[in-house]
Amino acid sequence: MKKINDHKRINQAFLNSYNLIVSGKTLEDYLQDLEFNLVNLDIVFAHSPESPITKFEINFLLEHFEEQQDYEKCAVLNKILKDGVKNLPKRNK
Repeated sequence: MKKINDHKRINQAFLNSYNLIVSGKTLEDYLQDLEFNLVNLDIVFAHSPESPITKFEINFLLEHFEEQQDYEKCAVLNKILKDGVKNLPKRNK
């Protein structure tokens, strides 16, 4: 497995969490897509992907992407907060 530094690992965890949440995929489907596309062999998440997503976790992701100045992801996360976490696809609940 390719080694990455802690900063990149943290960023990858947030990106994986974001992608999983907004995709509406199950964890198994998401992991399978990563494996087939060889996008990331070091799979970490910034939230517990096997538990329902919470408003706290969405805010946690939002803070990270604000610090990264990734405002497109911030807009998506803000919409999720505005619409309510309960309105996410059932796979993320």
